Amino acid sequence: MLLMDNSNITKTSMENWQKAQEWEKNHWVTQRKIGSRYGKDIIWKILSLTGLMPKYRGDDANYWWASQFDNYNFLPDATDNAIELGCGPYTNIRLMIEKCPPRHLFLSDPLIKTYINFKQSFVGKLYHQGFCIIDDHPIEECPFIQNYFDLVVLINVLDHVQEADICIDNAINITKPGGILIVGQELSNKNDIEKYNEKYSAQGGDIGHPIRIGHDWLDRFLNDKFENIIKKIISREKGRDPEVHYGTYIFAGKKLRIP
Repeated sequence: MLLMDNSNITKTSMENWQKAQEWEKNHWVTQRKIGSRYGKDIIWKILSLTGLMPKYRGDDANYWWASQFDNYNFLPDATDNAIELGCGPYTNIRLMIEKCPPRHLFLSDPLIKTYINFKQSFVGKLYHQGFCIIDDHPIEECPFIQNYFDLVVLINVLDHVQEADICIDNAINITKPGGILIVGQELSNKNDIEKYNEKYSAQGGDIGHPIRIGHDWLDRFLNDKFENIIKKIISREKGRDPEVHYGTYIFAGKKLRIP
């Protein structure tokens, strides 16, 4: 079941969402197995110690997203509580904390207990060293209190969820007044959705990405609640999948202190 709101698909069934999560898990576990063949983890560890390779293994277009956000140069020198919702196995926040180290770091993803077992990964290393707190709730069931986090990150996530409205609301609610919310999201219009359905018709649809939203939908949630730090839409031609996304929403804002 997909629910349409004009040109937006904002909700899917629990069954579809569970299939999407299974697809996501299989995708990353398979990629991880391929990447660890022939002693590659050991080789990477040695090379990282000499500075010839990055400290952590794995990337999910995180450097691409960072470049769209001006490499997060707008972040403060440090912060207290930071969370990435839907962090995935490799996270975007690992590139942010180089500029803005938090006192307390939370990594949230329904599949986080799988990802912490990926050797040499940021998630795995920080968890096993006791440097982060993990949470495996879906964003719709976010367990954190309102107005708690100084930095909330939601990048490349909303097309994977069950109910996008609840997820964006929860991300906003847990952001502290004066805190920063970062949202990065690929956008689809009605024509994109039709092309996307045609593209994946042979497979019964794009199982891993059941949600499709546009910039107008995001604006409804964000415009009146934040002072913009960065807000732009990357053109179709400069996006990661121009065939089915008319643009990419790039937003960072400071939550307003509403009386």
